[in-house]
Amino acid sequence: MTGTDEKDPAPGAAGTDEAATGDGEPRGNGGGDAQGEGAEGAAGPDDAERLRAELDAVKAQLAERFDAQLRLQAEFENFKKRMLKEQAEQLKYAQLPLLKELTQAMDNLERALAHIRAQGSPEAQGLAGGIEMVAKQIGDTFERFGMLRMKTQGAPFDPTRHEAVSAVETDQVPEHRVLQEFQAGYVLHDRVVRPAMVSVAKKAGGTATGGERAAAGGDRAATGGDRASAGGATQSPPGGNAHPKGEATG
Repeated sequence: MTGTDEKDPAPGAAGTDEAATGDGEPRGNGGGDAQGEGAEGAAGPDDAERLRAELDAVKAQLAERFDAQLRLQAEFENFKKRMLKEQAEQLKYAQLPLLKELTQAMDNLERALAHIRAQGSPEAQGLAGGIEMVAKQIGDTFERFGMLRMKTQGAPFDPTRHEAVSAVETDQVPEHRVLQEFQAGYVLHDRVVRPAMVSVAKKAGGTATGGERAAAGGDRAATGGDRASAGGATQSPPGGNAHPKGEATG
């Protein structure tokens, strides 16, 4: 009996114990893991929806920031183009104040040249040649910097380039055309530096404009008033002749 008690347990019993323990771990833990996995599987759709919503929000933020970046870049490009354009305009017309002042010197040279030529003496003609050379040099300088003199004689009247100082009735020049130039006008590139002072042709015997009719009416009214004043001065009031006659008779 004692030998029987010391025998090893049956192989079936050991296998049963190992199956029960499962690598030394309690059987109850395996059941807990199964329950946890079941809980996670039950919460899975909610988590997926939440993650999808967060992903959509992040995508919307990225799209908004990308759009803002594009707008900022476009604004910067427009600002850069505007600044380059303004700088080009400043460089283009940088000499305008100086050239405008030189136009007055050109006017004085032309007046002096016309006066000297009117004298007709040989000395005056020699002086006129020197002044003409100086005027030509100034004119070449104007052209070199892009300023040109307007051609006004016979040109259609343009209020943006011409300043009309008078209107002359004539049949020799078409109506509303420049008849005579009193002061030269200049243009720097596409900008008027100084308008030309001109007289404009007007059709002879044409219908007067409203301003001309008003001016004519004012002249006629003034003439009528002068005639009335003259008549009042020559006519004596009733009984007024008695005083001079009495003074003459004493």
